[in-house]
Amino acid sequence: MAQSEEVPSTEGDAEERRLIDRSAAGDQEAFRQLVLRYHRLVINVAFRALGEVALAEDVAQDVFVKVYKALPAYRHDKPFKHWLHRVAANTVTDSLRRRRPVVSLDGLDQPLVSAGSDPQDIAARHDLQRAVRHAIASLPPHYRDTIALQAFGELSYDEIAKALDIPLGTVMSRLNGAKRLLREHLGDLVSPSEEANTA
Repeated sequence: MAQSEEVPSTEGDAEERRLIDRSAAGDQEAFRQLVLRYHRLVINVAFRALGEVALAEDVAQDVFVKVYKALPAYRHDKPFKHWLHRVAANTVTDSLRRRRPVVSLDGLDQPLVSAGSDPQDIAARHDLQRAVRHAIASLPPHYRDTIALQAFGELSYDEIAKALDIPLGTVMSRLNGAKRLLREHLGDLVSPSEEANTA
């Protein structure tokens, strides 16, 4: 990734701040621009957690409704992207918690992942991913929020610390505690190396 993408320019920061301030004041066009800027990021976080595009789109809509309502209280001392990640991770977790298994008719006419894929392997992988997502949703909030930002938001330890406003050591401690509880909850289903790959 180019450095300009990882570290926004001062001009980009100022433009984002103007969009946030105008959105908080009720400017719908400014909020539309914020949504366009961050929609893909939110969809990616939701899709990685939920595994279904339609559910990810529903959660993304919920995320942006929450963001719109909370913008007047947003503090500019924290990066907007980190705050948005936290809102998205919390919304995904809420969605997982209240979701009941449903059979989607949309997925019935989709082709298999590849012609050489074994349907049993695909189903087993999908079941494992679902079990991990549900196990994460069942964690205590302080563990769940931390590991959701790492697994679904793909944030670094430093970014998680900033998003949650906690020390780096606390992030590491919470991640270790969350992984320990996940291993206990999932038992033999997941080896430690698979744990990060299935989330």
